[in-house]
Amino acid sequence: MSCGIPQIVGISKVYDPGWHCAFTDIIAWRGRVWLVFREAVNHSVHPSSNIVVVASADHGRTFLEAGRISARGLDVRDPHFFVVDDVLHITIPCWRLPQERNEHVTIIARSDNGREWETVPDVKALEGLTVWRPRLSPDGTWYAAAYGRNADKSEGAVHLMKTTDGVDWGRVSTIETKLRPNETELCFDPDGTLRALVRREKQDRRYPLLAKAVPPYAEWSKLECDAFLQGPLLERLTDHTYVVVGRSPREPGQAEFHPCVTRMFMLDVETGHLEPGDALESGGDTSYAGFVRLPEGARSAMNGGHNALLSYYSGHGYDNGSYRGGEQVQRCAVYVARMAVPG
Repeated sequence: MSCGIPQIVGISKVYDPGWHCAFTDIIAWRGRVWLVFREAVNHSVHPSSNIVVVASADHGRTFLEAGRISARGLDVRDPHFFVVDDVLHITIPCWRLPQERNEHVTIIARSDNGREWETVPDVKALEGLTVWRPRLSPDGTWYAAAYGRNADKSEGAVHLMKTTDGVDWGRVSTIETKLRPNETELCFDPDGTLRALVRREKQDRRYPLLAKAVPPYAEWSKLECDAFLQGPLLERLTDHTYVVVGRSPREPGQAEFHPCVTRMFMLDVETGHLEPGDALESGGDTSYAGFVRLPEGARSAMNGGHNALLSYYSGHGYDNGSYRGGEQVQRCAVYVARMAVPG
């Protein structure tokens, strides 16, 4: 491994039932690797949507289905894991059906075995909000960024939320309100400094925003990054090494997202510079990655030279222009990349 840059050791397609499988996350819990994603007819808001949980007993090489989660009257998507008191939780942002209502809510699912899931549908603090990946702070509190529309339904806003029990959430501060901010990835430093990478959708200003705050996270300093990026994942690997993964134009510097790939970047947190790295095996509808470091015991059990896993999805290689009954049918598969990372 050179200069602290993570290396891809190998990539495997781990789930491909012929449907649109997308929006992944991954975690190590109770001696297994757990992977979660959405399965539906296509990318769009759809009543066929399910959240699928699969598990691996061989450090991420093969996965078997463990459970499914659906919610009546809701399109479920963008699931993310977190663990409270050794109980596995998932945040599940939803659209209320039909899509024309343009109403959002995030529900919480939890399980003590990964197979049977209880949903907590009425989390009042999360009504109207889409919650992104929860992150554990050094003091043991879970934080997540949540985005929704402003009261006047204009630009929208990203808020910092927190919980100690996984269900009772409260608002801490507002991270950003300009240029249609939405998917926002959090990352803690050991001293409690919190960084937020904010996707923005205003057509002429689509570079992500990098925000920073210190406890109690009431005030944010901000700078603009310098590369197009969607569906952000941000991981701190060492004191000075931050990696970002997301949907990116196939050619670095390309002005439009299409065609696109899932790509790694190295992030300079002082300047906001995103240095393009390797593109993963991907294309078409793709990205929405999850990352997990493997426990020390699992690392010593392997001979492939990897100590971390990266999940993502991709539609490359499939004809996603077909229609059935007037409805677009799309196919995407879930992949896991084996990585050697510093730290």
